[in-house]
Amino acid sequence: MPDPTKPTYANFPERELKVILGAHINATLLKALRRESIGTYEMSVIQQERGKVTCDAARAGINQLARELGLKAESHETRDYLIAYSAGNAQHRFQMWVTTPFESGQAAHLLWTKYSELEADKDGNKKVGIAFKLATGFTSDDMLNQLKAAQKNAQVIEEGKPYELKGNPPPRFQKKQPAAAAPADAAKAEGEAAPAEPEQT
Repeated sequence: MPDPTKPTYANFPERELKVILGAHINATLLKALRRESIGTYEMSVIQQERGKVTCDAARAGINQLARELGLKAESHETRDYLIAYSAGNAQHRFQMWVTTPFESGQAAHLLWTKYSELEADKDGNKKVGIAFKLATGFTSDDMLNQLKAAQKNAQVIEEGKPYELKGNPPPRFQKKQPAAAAPADAAKAEGEAAPAEPEQT
């Protein structure tokens, strides 16, 4: 059995940044985040056709983000991924990678996104954020949302320390509150006058 005290590393596209797998990531995602994909040369015709749809969505998503934030978008040549894009300026940079499928005949592929601050704050710190999504297909909105998720996940990483990737925690169910006590009789309610005694005849 694996030693629970030792970190489990993700197969993150950039080797300079070590990414470890943290809490709330299910077994299917844990397996996918550690695996090597088959590469573009081993993809079937159907996988290539579906991959093109994903690449078009990635291009639309990164271009939309670039327009919103005034960034310069670029594509990067790669043999290991379906597509690799970046968008940035002097202050920050967004990056995106889409893996090829993990097996022949399989449609699922993994989307990685990364956000990096390029300018340090007053304490000399720069934030880094990472997000991911596993799916059989992606829309341009999926791509845009994952790029923004990486920025939302940004945190300061100490030099030489890995980035810890976490999943979504399970919902916490609240105990049902008991029903409120029934109000007192109107005659006894605060501010109500007591009924008058009947007149004697």
